[in-house]
Amino acid sequence: MTGIILVSHCKLITDGIKLMVDEMVGDCDNVKVISAGGTDDGRLGTNGVKILEAILSLKDCTNILIFCDIGSSILSSEMAIELVDDNSITQKVKIVDAPLVEGAFAATVQASVSSDIDLIVHEAQNV
Repeated sequence: MTGIILVSHCKLITDGIKLMVDEMVGDCDNVKVISAGGTDDGRLGTNGVKILEAILSLKDCTNILIFCDIGSSILSSEMAIELVDDNSITQKVKIVDAPLVEGAFAATVQASVSSDIDLIVHEAQNV
């Protein structure tokens, strides 16, 4: 299974993307998407602990891909990866350099039909 984490400064954005991709892939056992946008109190911003929790909740996935919007969402994701104290998990995690909406959509659809991580990332980066 491929895990996908959506990180944005706005929870509404990541929740909306999750809604869209979940609708597209349905009840697929090959991919799990987590919305990790915004702060815990609903403000705009990112939360490294929320991203860390998302990573740890996907620890049983073969691969974990993180899609970010801008600036500090990438920094918060990098910090979250550094906080993981299990090397077997950190080896699975990759921040994908792709547009948040289109990249996450393409990756989720591809992951629903293939476990080839290189193909999944390629699709996300070439939208």
